[in-house]
Amino acid sequence: MSVIVHRNGTLAADSHVNSGELTFPFSKLWQVPTTGVLCGAVGPLSSIVQLQEWTLGSSHTPYPLNTGGTLLLLTKEKGLLRYKDLPIPYLHGANNYAIGEGAPFAYGAMFMGATAEEAVAAAIDGSPYCNGHVVSLSL
Repeated sequence: MSVIVHRNGTLAADSHVNSGELTFPFSKLWQVPTTGVLCGAVGPLSSIVQLQEWTLGSSHTPYPLNTGGTLLLLTKEKGLLRYKDLPIPYLHGANNYAIGEGAPFAYGAMFMGATAEEAVAAAIDGSPYCNGHVVSLSL
C-alpha cells in the first residue's frame, strides 16, 4: 500500500504503488490547477487513477464508488477532507492525519515532532509496504 501524511498545510507521501505483485514509482499527490486544491490518494493503483481523474475531470465525471481507495483533499478554506467510497467528505480540518499501511510509523514520528516529510521518511524506513522517496506539496 503506501502512506500519505497531512501536517501544517503539507501533504507528503511515499512514491511507489503496488499493482498485483509489482511495485513501481508513481506519484500519489497532485494539485488541481483550476482551484489550487492539493490531492492525494491511497489504495490499489486503479482506484488512485480513478480518484485522480475525478478530481481533475469535468463536473460530469461521477465519483468512483467503492474503489477500495481513499482520497484526501487539502484546501485553504476547510483544511483536510477525506473521501472513502462515497462522494461525502469527512472533515479533518487542520488536524494531523496519516493514512495507509505506513500510518502507524508516521503517527509515531509526528508524536515526536516530525514534519510531514519526516513522518513519511519514518514510514518508508519502518514499513515494508512503503517505498521510494518522499514527495510533498504545501499550501
